[in-house]
Amino acid sequence: MNAAGLVVDDLVAGYEPGVPIVRGATLEARAGEIFALLGPNGSGKSTLLRAVVGLVGVESGRVRLGGDDITGWPTHRLARAGVGYVPQTDNVFTRLTIDEHLALAVAALDRPQRRARIASVYELFPDLAGRRRLPAGHLSGGQRQMLALARALVPAPRVLLLDEPSAGLAPALVDAVLDRLRRARALGVTIVLVEQNTRVALAVADRGCVLVEGQPRLVGTAAELAGNAEVARLYLGAR
Repeated sequence: MNAAGLVVDDLVAGYEPGVPIVRGATLEARAGEIFALLGPNGSGKSTLLRAVVGLVGVESGRVRLGGDDITGWPTHRLARAGVGYVPQTDNVFTRLTIDEHLALAVAALDRPQRRARIASVYELFPDLAGRRRLPAGHLSGGQRQMLALARALVPAPRVLLLDEPSAGLAPALVDAVLDRLRRARALGVTIVLVEQNTRVALAVADRGCVLVEGQPRLVGTAAELAGNAEVARLYLGAR
């Protein structure tokens, strides 16, 4: 497997010791693909992402980035290793401008690299470039989501974890988000996408899985999952 891929192996994780939400999850997001995590509310999708980035305790199992075991690494170490994460809410600082968000994200790089990375992200998000001096609190919900994506992409991560990026967005903005994800994938970023909206997720994903009660029940290509009646049955709570 290419070093940019992400492997979750028999992961058990949760918010309280002995009360797991993720119950032995095993999955692989291959290098340079978009992998969708699907499933009904409460199935453990967001908890799995948080466990990968060290925000939820891992009781057992492993997370690997390429050949490296990154289980339990603190967030700052994961970021240096090339793992980006965009939560569903509270994903921007309302008082900071767009420029300031991007500058903070590349602060560890030397000046030429910072300039080049920020310029490339503004090419990917031209709407943000025209508002670069605006505080994030003055942006619309869709623009804030674009800023959260831009900030996550500007350090050039190897893997990007996204929690419900389409939540609350108008259809036109959802399409714009999906377009940016496709373009990020074309740059070589591996993307793990949590989505409640299966239509949105499968429109952009290469592969995915349906998580039920903290365990993957179905794994396949986006086309296979879109055409599988079992997906709807699992969403309705069947066992």
